[in-house]
Amino acid sequence: MNVKIHKPKDAIWRDASGTEVPVKFVPAPDKKKEALAGAVYKAAVTAEAVLLDLHKMLTNAFSEARAAVAQEYAIKGKEKKKGKGSFTWYNFDKSVKIEADINDIVKWDGAMMTEALSQLNSYISGNIGDSNELIKQLVNDAFTGSKGQIDSRKVFQLLKYENKIKDKRFLKACDIIKQASSVDSTKLYMRVSEKTETGEYRIINLNFSSI
Repeated sequence: MNVKIHKPKDAIWRDASGTEVPVKFVPAPDKKKEALAGAVYKAAVTAEAVLLDLHKMLTNAFSEARAAVAQEYAIKGKEKKKGKGSFTWYNFDKSVKIEADINDIVKWDGAMMTEALSQLNSYISGNIGDSNELIKQLVNDAFTGSKGQIDSRKVFQLLKYENKIKDKRFLKACDIIKQASSVDSTKLYMRVSEKTETGEYRIINLNFSSI
């Protein structure tokens, strides 16, 4: 950590270049911004620590709840299906709902995906029609994600057309894509909801971007 928040009582302030500035020469607006930045930074670090603790607790709760469900199935003489996917559980009166999704984080071979894109572009350029426009848009979305990265969800949507499009270039692209993917890691997503007076569930907002 290399954060320094100056205080009004500090005789010397140091700027980004390391230059020392006597506090009496620091403009009032800069002093105000320094105080605000310090307060926001402290609150953000504290909130991050709380969220990290919450994530750890949720992850442990997920493992324990899934184990409890498996035990319940065993007591009833049934077998609980194993594997990844979605898992939902409630408290006793179902006023709290907790949903968990386990998603694979897919890693793509860059060279193979470049070749797949070449085959797809060749197919698109040789076919005209409304259905082809859909494929063209899907290919564009899949290979140029919001951050310039491959959008795995869009790629898998593209593969769904494998049994509908018989063009050898499209089929070759699908084959390359399937060979280019590998599971890099898995990620656990969890949502906690509370039942409202209307009987509906309200997701407790833990995402600042949606406020």
